[in-house]
Amino acid sequence: MLQERLERINELRKQAMANPEFTKSAQAHADAIKSEYHSAPTKRSRKPKSLSDIYQGYDFGI
Repeated sequence: MLQERLERINELRKQAMANPEFTKSAQAHADAIKSEYHSAPTKRSRKPKSLSDIYQGYDFGI
C-alpha cells in the first residue's frame, strides 16, 4: 500500500516537472521567497563608540 502510494506520488511529480508552466511557476515562487528574505541587507547605523568617546569631557576628579 505504501509502495503504491509512493509510486503514484512519484508519477505525479514527474508529470509536474515535465510541465513548463509548473516549472515557470515554481521558479517564480522560489524567486519571491528569495527576495522576501534577502530584500533588505542589515545596515549598521554606525561604528559603536569607545568608552573614551562616551566619557570625553567628564571630569572624574581623579
